[in-house]
Amino acid sequence: MNFKFTPFSILSASAVIGLLATITYIYLATQQPWIGLKFIGGKEDGIVVTHASGPGEAIPTGSVLLNVTGNNKSINLSPIDLTIEPDGTLPTYRIYDEFLKRQGLIATILRSSKITFTDINGLKYTVTPEKSRPLGDFPVSFWTQLIVGLFAWLISSTVFAFRSTETSARYLLLSGAATLTFSPFASIYNTRELALPEMLFKVLSDGNFLGGSIFTASFVALLLYYPKHIAPKWAGHTVVMLFTIWFLLQQIDVFTSMTFARRFLVMLGVFSTFFLAGVQWFKTRRLPDARAALRWFLLSWMLGTCLFWFFILMPQMFGMDTSSIMGYSFSLFLLVYGGLAFGIMRYKLFALDQWWGSIILWAITVFMLVLFDLLFLFVLQLPRNMSISLALLASGLLWLPLRSILWSRFLQKPELNRNVLFEKIINIVLSPRNQDHDDLWKELLQAVFEPLQIKSTSNVTSSRIENDGLTLSIPGCGIIGDYSLEYANGGRKLFTLQDVNLADELATILKHTLESRSSYEKGIIEERNRISRDVHDNIGAQLMSALHNKSPETKDRMIRETLCDLRDIVNDASRKNLSFDEILADLRVETVERLSSSEIGHKWLIKDEGKAAVPQQIIHTLRSIIREAISNIIKHSKARSVTIKIKRTDEKISLEIEDDGIGMDVSGIYSGNGLANIRSRVTNANGTLEFISNDIGLKVLAEFSTGKEI
Repeated sequence: MNFKFTPFSILSASAVIGLLATITYIYLATQQPWIGLKFIGGKEDGIVVTHASGPGEAIPTGSVLLNVTGNNKSINLSPIDLTIEPDGTLPTYRIYDEFLKRQGLIATILRSSKITFTDINGLKYTVTPEKSRPLGDFPVSFWTQLIVGLFAWLISSTVFAFRSTETSARYLLLSGAATLTFSPFASIYNTRELALPEMLFKVLSDGNFLGGSIFTASFVALLLYYPKHIAPKWAGHTVVMLFTIWFLLQQIDVFTSMTFARRFLVMLGVFSTFFLAGVQWFKTRRLPDARAALRWFLLSWMLGTCLFWFFILMPQMFGMDTSSIMGYSFSLFLLVYGGLAFGIMRYKLFALDQWWGSIILWAITVFMLVLFDLLFLFVLQLPRNMSISLALLASGLLWLPLRSILWSRFLQKPELNRNVLFEKIINIVLSPRNQDHDDLWKELLQAVFEPLQIKSTSNVTSSRIENDGLTLSIPGCGIIGDYSLEYANGGRKLFTLQDVNLADELATILKHTLESRSSYEKGIIEERNRISRDVHDNIGAQLMSALHNKSPETKDRMIRETLCDLRDIVNDASRKNLSFDEILADLRVETVERLSSSEIGHKWLIKDEGKAAVPQQIIHTLRSIIREAISNIIKHSKARSVTIKIKRTDEKISLEIEDDGIGMDVSGIYSGNGLANIRSRVTNANGTLEFISNDIGLKVLAEFSTGKEI
């Protein structure tokens, strides 16, 4: 039966391995004698005490210690005994072997029950070392290197747990195991108090070099298969084997120069990663998802390993001691693992394109500044203050203008003309109904995003990125369907969050314009229906009444009134955005003109307290009453003035027309066709009509309920 490891089992085993390894390293570091002293190298011989506590607190700070004695053994102390990183400080293996022997002798002395330090003035200080070093005595750099090793292992094993079949994940796991070795190994010996046993120091130092070599080899091998396979399977194994053989050769003393043996192949490996990255960049030119994953690698590699190489390893090649910041610099490797994990797990590949170029240019800016500083400091032998000032000046004059040119020409995307896009969307919406709107919409999407394919889809509520940035789904609206766009910019890039925002903007404009056109067309239909309804309900009935009326005078008047009503219907005098006074404005002008031409004074008073819309039938009935009443006043009343009062609330409308004429007999007032027609209209509008006559004139009272549509 074949047993298959699940991601959970791999993660569990990796966590146990990482924790056990870390606990072992801590135990190994604490099982060294503790004297409670911290040192720096003296100017010539001896070492200087910078801090004293615990067993050695009696030794004054600043004391220059020349000798240490214990167990009948003695050794003169030297600044070389405080070497933090032998790889970058000791030039030859002969010096390295002598250093290890001195470390072994000092470590043996420190394990004595009592030791004696002799300072430069001949004073002696007896110290009783404690058997183990307390955890609180370890510096921050010790814990930093432990955490880097543990986290690198956990990150790489997590990726491997979910990508165990991928070659790239396997080499990432190998690099994590290497980091779990070289980083904690270094933490033990470069944070020691004074010395470690010879064999332990050698194992830790050589193990650190082996781990660093395998780390570099694993990344070289990884780039042979990630993101595309560009080499046969045996090539990666060969690279790892080459670095391992190189380590074995230095173990059997093939090399004389320690600096060359422990730096040359590692630096060659770093340069190889740049070459292979260039090959991968070329190979992925039509694979935007693979190109984005490669960007994660290059970004993390440049900001992690390359900074470590540039600020730690390269200065050591020129004789500069960078061991004091070595422990903290290991944290840069977490950037490498974080970026690689994102790339291999394909986490938000589409988001990297937005700030990739900016990060690269800023990284080059820092590189150029340091390069100029080193040039002025070591080549031209200028003072430090002057070199950094000139470096800033040179960077500003030479690199920054070039950076601006590179940004504008290669990295800055041309801005889309929003006016042109809006015009194209308007053209889509306003195109004739017999034209395919989907084709016009797809033409616009093609022009904006340049996808290789545009496919119909469904259930898209908002623009979203799918398939790690290969696909952009855009919602449709109304007569235009949903679409998915594949392979942006002709397959040369992934869709980004900016593309999502732009797609949402286009979809929103399209939706708004389509809804506007739909509302416009709906308004046209509603207006036609209103006119048709009003003509049928009012004009038709009035014309029919006029047609059957035998009195020519009455027929003419009814036709005139019908024409006025028809004009009101066409103008839609009952629109909701007009006030009640504005609805009757034309009638008021007409009434005033008729009374003025007959030399009759007038008052037109409107009190509008209502907010609800007035039914169209009531409006037409009010006009008919006022026109008929004014006609009778002009013909029969001999009045000199007329008062028209109209009051509206949300519940009713009341009309009062009063003149100062001779009045009339109201008993047979409906015998005429005009007033009879008005009474019929009032009745149909659910209103009341009353005439009151006296010696001082005639009063017409009408009232309509507006509580519901008629």
